[in-house]
Amino acid sequence: MKPKSQCDPGFADDSRGDASNNSIQRISDLFSLLGSDPEQNIRIIVQQACEVLGSTSSLYNRLDDDNASLICWAGYNLPPGFPPRGEAKGHVCYEATFKAGNQPVAIEDLTRSSYYHSDPYVKQFGLKSYLGHPVHCGGQILGSLCVVDTRPRKYSRVQTYMMCTLAKAISLEEERKRMESALRRSETKYRRLYKMLRLLADNVPDLLWAKDLEGRYLFANQALCDKLLKCARPHEAEGQTQALFTRRERDAGHQHTIGEASQDTDRIVLEKRATGRFLEEGLVRNQHLVLDVHKAPFWDENGELIGTVGCGRDVTREKNTEKALQASERRYRNLYNNTPVMLFSVDREDRLTSVSNLWLDAMGYRREEVIGRHMFDFFTPESRREAMELSFREFYKSGRMANRPFELVSKNGTIREVLLSAIAERDTEGNYAGALAFVVDLTESRLAEKEKLRLSSRLQKAQKMEAIATLAGGIAHQFNNALAVILGNLELIQMDGPADADLLRFIKPINQAGQKMVQLTSQLLAYARGGRFQTQTLPAAIFVKDTLRLVSHSMAPYVDLETELDPHADFIEVDQTQMQMLLAAILSNASEAIEDQGKVRISLKNETIDEETARKYPGLKPGAMVCLKIADNGKGMDPQTRDRIFEPFYTTKFTGRGLGMAAVYGIVKKHGGFVYVDSQMGQGTTVTVFLPAAPAPVRSEQRPLAHTARLSGTALIVEDEHLVMEVNKAIVSK
Repeated sequence: MKPKSQCDPGFADDSRGDASNNSIQRISDLFSLLGSDPEQNIRIIVQQACEVLGSTSSLYNRLDDDNASLICWAGYNLPPGFPPRGEAKGHVCYEATFKAGNQPVAIEDLTRSSYYHSDPYVKQFGLKSYLGHPVHCGGQILGSLCVVDTRPRKYSRVQTYMMCTLAKAISLEEERKRMESALRRSETKYRRLYKMLRLLADNVPDLLWAKDLEGRYLFANQALCDKLLKCARPHEAEGQTQALFTRRERDAGHQHTIGEASQDTDRIVLEKRATGRFLEEGLVRNQHLVLDVHKAPFWDENGELIGTVGCGRDVTREKNTEKALQASERRYRNLYNNTPVMLFSVDREDRLTSVSNLWLDAMGYRREEVIGRHMFDFFTPESRREAMELSFREFYKSGRMANRPFELVSKNGTIREVLLSAIAERDTEGNYAGALAFVVDLTESRLAEKEKLRLSSRLQKAQKMEAIATLAGGIAHQFNNALAVILGNLELIQMDGPADADLLRFIKPINQAGQKMVQLTSQLLAYARGGRFQTQTLPAAIFVKDTLRLVSHSMAPYVDLETELDPHADFIEVDQTQMQMLLAAILSNASEAIEDQGKVRISLKNETIDEETARKYPGLKPGAMVCLKIADNGKGMDPQTRDRIFEPFYTTKFTGRGLGMAAVYGIVKKHGGFVYVDSQMGQGTTVTVFLPAAPAPVRSEQRPLAHTARLSGTALIVEDEHLVMEVNKAIVSK
């Protein structure tokens, strides 16, 4: 028999209005029986369905999870032995109700339907009529509510409507049960999640918190309580402000200042409504605490600003380490920059990354001028070639270099001789990553060594000249004694009366030769500074001008003489004869050095010797001097000749006595002056004579006293040479 729906014409109208009204009233009363328990409400609805519809039994069937069987979830007045679970296939509830969509199903006589054979319960329990309706939940058919009778029965439209209403009531309870179950699951999940979040928040080492607009804590983790608030549990902080805990710590006698900075950063975040990062530090229980803090505005689900959230990390140890590293770096930098050794560092491309102050001072650069430049830029071409082709190839492999000699070029072009040592830096893979280099500047020591050698040479020359002067003085003294005996006896012979012509013929050459030897001994004594000078204070310019008229005849006729004499030159205290001999010797040498047309230039001027000039002329002392220069454009001298020019009897000529420049040296020294010769082959010679400036003489009007000659008396003669004593005694006795 085909099931009929409420639209089927086979449904008869219910003419019993009073009964229908009574049933509808009972349904209305039903809802007043329902409580807060959905499962209990479903059982009540199932019971009321049986009673309201006047049926034998009522039941609520649900499909299991596999949709393979029906479960009698609730039933009323079921026959004994009615199974709680049965196969869904063929079951009248499954075949009729579940497949009916959202429509009620009414079957007047089950024995005439196909379900009599497909549903074993129909025959087993003698079921004759059926009225059911699907129960929905979440848009899906969950089960069906039905009533059955053991007699054939027609169901009116009102009864069908009542069944629909009761099924929908169960659907609502199922929805409610599902929502309550979901809510319970959500609450359980939320509690589990909150507990997990609470554990996470309390176990992380960072400080976490949230505050409202008044600065009261909405949330705090255990780290915040331990490090900053100094309270036992986070719930003690909720609803309290930072000021409360600051005041509590101070009341307990502790120094606590870190909260003051926190209030300022909260205000900044709220005013700017933007995330910020801050470094908050202060005292917590007398201990310094530094926090790296991130803060952000706290928005609710509606986008309203309700406070601030933040997290902070204790970076006290890191900051202390950073300060220690900075102090260590400053110490290293000071040591690096101020070490007495030139230091520089390079990267993997050998470009300068840092240089010491001594390196900058020695090379004449500023630091910004050299950083980033290649180190070979400061090598001479020869040193750069040697470094690139040999030394640094070995260094890149071995990683070490010790005391390699190189030449560096300073900013002003000065060549500096250095010893370079270096230690290579390697990366994690062992590749060259740069180097630290140590430079020992040998320039000053080499200059000092050269100066030492020069001074040693000068000392040796001075000692040699002194020895030669002593020797010359001794020879001149002994020679002079011999000449005194010879010439004295010649004079005694002449004093005894006229000799015969033959004797005079021999005496005269002896006397002439003796006079020449007297001049030679005078030169030797002048060189040895043992001669007796008769000095006068004369104007330097007038003296030189007058002397040139006397000695210029000794120059060759093809040599031009030029003079530049300062008429205001100072006075000098000199022996005219000796100085005339000095000028004659110098001019003679200058003339002989000019083999063809040439010139000799004589200049005279005052010169104040300062420290710089004194360094230029070794031995010269600072002070007022008169400078006389005689320069020629002759053939000049080589260094070996120039070094021996003042030695007695040293000459470059095939003829000559060789006492000219030696006498010049002795005369200048006797006058307290200095003489220097500058000469190069093919470029002429310049002789520079410095004489001390003397004050102008004071004229005296006093006349000399007249002495009356005495023809008799006693003469005292003191002489260490016996023959000279006898000659002098004989001359005086005459």
